[in-house]
Amino acid sequence: MFKKALITLVAFISFEALSCSDLLNTDVKVLNEKEYRNLCEYKDKTILVVNTASKCGFTYQYEQLESLQRRFKDQGFVVLGFPSRNFMGQEYSDEAKVSEFCKAKFDVTFPLFSIANVSATTKHPFFKKLFKKTYARPAWNFHKYLITPNGEIKSFSHRMDPEDPEILAAIQDSINL
Repeated sequence: MFKKALITLVAFISFEALSCSDLLNTDVKVLNEKEYRNLCEYKDKTILVVNTASKCGFTYQYEQLESLQRRFKDQGFVVLGFPSRNFMGQEYSDEAKVSEFCKAKFDVTFPLFSIANVSATTKHPFFKKLFKKTYARPAWNFHKYLITPNGEIKSFSHRMDPEDPEILAAIQDSINL
């Protein structure tokens, strides 16, 4: 009985791994926790990946990101935030402070992950894969990548607000697939 259950479990895990793209099949650490999540958890969603920073001129974009999260979450959309210190150290080095800032200042409810290196020399497994697929690297904080459930990826500049009509149209097109 145990052997049959184990075989079933292994088959299920293998099927799950096969049904998730290599890009998303990545374990990332949750901000200010010891827990890791596999991004396959979001494989059926439209994902907006953003490298964020708490002390940047574009930090106001958190408000729009949270607005998008709340507006579209029931339609299969999620924002994933990856704080970064790559651009003039505009992020706290203490993850507890990042978490506290995001909650207190912007009431962020979307998932935030551990501080990530998003530079060209990154060893971060998710960003390494993302750069290989897009050839697009952030030039600054709040660069955005929209990943559709069918694996298409669009890249948007940090200068483009999250609620820009072009980004909104891309989100709506993706969730209406």
